[in-house]
Amino acid sequence: MQAIHLLLLTALLAAPAAAFQGSDSCATPTPISGQGTFAFNNMGATTGPEGQSENLCVYGAGASIENDVWFAWTSDFSGLAQITTCGGSMDNTKIAAYAGANCPAPGSALACNDNLPCGIQATILISAQAGNTYMIQLGNAPGGTAFAPGTFDIINIPPDLNPSNGHYYYLISSGPIAFDTAKAVAESYTYLGVQGHLATINDAQENDFLATTYGARAWLGAIQDVTSPSYSEPGGGWIWITGEAFTFSNWAPGEPNDFNGDEEYLEVFATGEFNDQALSGNNQVSALYVEFSDTIAPTLFCSGDGGGTPCPCANSGAGGEGCANGSGSGGKLRSVGTSSVTAGDLSLVGSQLIANQPGLYFQGNNAINSGDGNSFGDGLRCAGGGVIRLQVRFSSATGESATNIHIATAGGAASGDTKRYQLWYRDPVTSPCGTLFNLTNGVEIIYTP
Repeated sequence: MQAIHLLLLTALLAAPAAAFQGSDSCATPTPISGQGTFAFNNMGATTGPEGQSENLCVYGAGASIENDVWFAWTSDFSGLAQITTCGGSMDNTKIAAYAGANCPAPGSALACNDNLPCGIQATILISAQAGNTYMIQLGNAPGGTAFAPGTFDIINIPPDLNPSNGHYYYLISSGPIAFDTAKAVAESYTYLGVQGHLATINDAQENDFLATTYGARAWLGAIQDVTSPSYSEPGGGWIWITGEAFTFSNWAPGEPNDFNGDEEYLEVFATGEFNDQALSGNNQVSALYVEFSDTIAPTLFCSGDGGGTPCPCANSGAGGEGCANGSGSGGKLRSVGTSSVTAGDLSLVGSQLIANQPGLYFQGNNAINSGDGNSFGDGLRCAGGGVIRLQVRFSSATGESATNIHIATAGGAASGDTKRYQLWYRDPVTSPCGTLFNLTNGVEIIYTP
């Protein structure tokens, strides 16, 4: 790559530690903004009365968030924000978020999580709007102790695209959750202007996509309508909550069985097999699948799955991602927001990267080798011609990063232009081909006014 040098990535220094620590009072929250890593210290913090009885915060040990500190975070993007202590703390952490910059009213939590998905640390997802402020409450799970300061990451995370139907999906690990609560949580998310809903599975491919991408026991968006003329126990009257016909099912052996006479809600096992379940979930269902239907998928090209140019050392990835890196998966590149030059809300988001490493987001005019790319490092060079370096970003502890600049302005793009994008990132320890760097798949954007 003539316009980009590996030395740039090698010489980059880690970002300096943040000075933010959190306030012991929600009346005076510590202001933070944008994406990145933020420091917190709740050693010696008291447990205030606010945010201690939220329904979304009820887990096995209780609803409270002890030794809590508060931040007022202003978003620099419109999309789904992941807030996580994974990789940033050794303590038993718990996180909640609320709309606005004031002490929250009871029952107003947007999201809350304890001990998932990375052991005793926590991660939440909220729908954020650029310029809006959100209160973040961070502390310990009931009975937990603040042993040491830590950090948390905030990043814009896109859902996963199912290329077969153009829909996007999230797995939300919530802890034990009832169906009606899960339904409300799913509908609280929006992506590309589309409201989320509990996933509805219409064919075997969609079912396989969820099982292979996530493989979790989780709620789906179906109920047994006892008022339906086709209702009968245990298998009659099932409907998708979106109104789609319930024409596909994959019941586990012996299911549905209406155990205890109250199983009228649908969950799916990690294997992709269906099970009828009670409204409460019986403390057995700890996740939910969110689906965003009717979204417009970005144009992805140059996957490292062997369908085009082979990966350099037989290190193939999956469809929609680059050649495999040291984690065993290929880096993914997705776009979030719209292609409007005026709106300027487009972000590029990388995932499945090597943790805590720099990567360069860049733009090209052409799709190299008719979109199949050429061998370069551990991956494929997909975007070229008039290359413009856009932004260097460090990945989080969980291997994600995102741009926070006006992409069209930085790349000189105008309405009607077609531009190609890629992320070139470091893999300094586990590089499968020994070159110490790799690339994601490519993304094509056609700009509109």
